[in-house]
Amino acid sequence: MHHFWTYFSNWHRHTLQFRVCLRKNDLIKIKCYSITSNYCGKRFGMRPPERIEQCRRLIANEINMTTAGLTPRVARIFNDYRSCLQSYRQRVDANCTKLLRKAVADHRLRATKVVRATMDSMRPLLLALPNLRIIHLVRDPRAVALSRNRFGLSGRGLYTVQFRKNVSRFVAEASLYCNHVTLDIRSRLKLEREFPGRIMLMRYEDVVANPDQRFRDIYKLLDEPMPKATLKQIQSQAYRGQMKNLTTKWQRILNWTDQVAIARQCSDFFRLIGLSPEKMSLISTSTIHKHGSN
Repeated sequence: MHHFWTYFSNWHRHTLQFRVCLRKNDLIKIKCYSITSNYCGKRFGMRPPERIEQCRRLIANEINMTTAGLTPRVARIFNDYRSCLQSYRQRVDANCTKLLRKAVADHRLRATKVVRATMDSMRPLLLALPNLRIIHLVRDPRAVALSRNRFGLSGRGLYTVQFRKNVSRFVAEASLYCNHVTLDIRSRLKLEREFPGRIMLMRYEDVVANPDQRFRDIYKLLDEPMPKATLKQIQSQAYRGQMKNLTTKWQRILNWTDQVAIARQCSDFFRLIGLSPEKMSLISTSTIHKHGSN
């Protein structure tokens, strides 16, 4: 019932009837999320990490409000949030859930892109779903910083506006990204030992540079035959990325001081994915030039 169902409707074409039902029953733009925003923030980075973790655990019912030591005012916020969400969920279940379940059940292979879920949240899913496979997609933080700062007003600067202090917006954005992703990488490494063969690391730069091989890697992970039509679509999208220089554009736009600062702030990130910042830049540049000359 999140409004992203309509914001990105082209990504959910098989769930058209579900979206129609949500609209018909006025279940798209729910108001519950705004209830906790003053206390928890609207986005990552708008509150200290300790507060965000506390909010996550309260919303997930991992801790209760008494043991968390909340004031009556803050406790009322979370009570109101739960009551609001429960009311919407009951209406969704009564009217629309069966349509979504049918759309999912009609397809043997199901994929979802999750941005806000942490790698820590994958363990219960891996335990509950033996045929679940996870692809952990990461990207060069310098490219991430550029992308986020060129984004629309809803995303640009909101992550880092209060943490910039004496650094540029690019350094602040990249640092926040690396802090989150580094934690995820460490969690993923533990999960890989517990669930061997079910999790794959994939670098965005590798996908753009060599979509054929990365696509084959994905279907090898799934132990499924590779559909040619989907491969053709992936090749087309990667080619557009190559023509736009998506993996190297940051080298022309970020100044040298910011590039060095990001490499320093994100040193753990680069170490954990097994590449130095300089090596990652060299690979991205040489691959783009190679494809551009064909």
